[in-house]
Amino acid sequence: MHLITEWQGHSFDYRDSGTGPIILLIHGTQSDYREIYHVEQLIEAGYRVIVPSRPGYGKTPLRVAESPDQLAAFYKGWMHSRGFTSYTVYGISAGGPTALALASRNPAVDSLVLACAMSHDLSLPYKTVLVQPLMQRPLHFIQWVLWNYVKDKLKKFPQEAAVRMVEMTSLLQRNDIRAQLTPEDEQLLYAVGLQNGPGRGVLFDITQQLEQQTLRAITCPVLIVHSKADRAVPFEHAVYTQRMIPHAQFIESKSPGHLIWIGPSARHDERMIERFIRLNHLQADM
Repeated sequence: MHLITEWQGHSFDYRDSGTGPIILLIHGTQSDYREIYHVEQLIEAGYRVIVPSRPGYGKTPLRVAESPDQLAAFYKGWMHSRGFTSYTVYGISAGGPTALALASRNPAVDSLVLACAMSHDLSLPYKTVLVQPLMQRPLHFIQWVLWNYVKDKLKKFPQEAAVRMVEMTSLLQRNDIRAQLTPEDEQLLYAVGLQNGPGRGVLFDITQQLEQQTLRAITCPVLIVHSKADRAVPFEHAVYTQRMIPHAQFIESKSPGHLIWIGPSARHDERMIERFIRLNHLQADM
């Protein structure tokens, strides 16, 4: 169910679907409350999944927060105001820093899942130029052109376009990627490509930073799932997170790129995440 609400003077939108233990899912770049990855499977597994659009995406303005710490405090207060005293946080890609900050020093968080997630700032070419105010309109226009090109190719050549989508965030060669994609993967990428699009939240995403003490203060159970073939969020982010949170569990995904929900280990990775959430929810209730 798509909802729009207001908290602390800011209006934002979110999805709230399913029944059961609560999962607050923090989506990645160029997505919003309609996040596709793993959501329906979690609902079918008996969870209530809440997906707010992060700043600059959906109907959530950039001014809601300027940093992962601010956004985490915003979500923490909002969840508390709704009477949610026990939930899992599931951070995807650029949603990782907010997920980490939300789990830090927060007794309401039963467990934390980090899927191909950022844990510190990204090193990008021309980053200092891209974050300048004068660049925001051109950057948004470039995103719009790119996504319209992707959508057009997906409609005309769905199989090959799916391969190219993975290639953009993969360290593997195109033929290696093609060999690993199933028809189900192609359908998922088709849906993602038609749904996702440009968002001003990219500015928020590429300027994110977290202090080491934020990660070191996380005491809840943590599961990290990441692929060594990830180009968008390099594997080093997972290594760094595990170094900062020594008790974190780790699964090396066999995904052919950034997206752990496609490729030969996709369903295995999803089941392991579901098992991790279930076990820690049961322990929290004891």
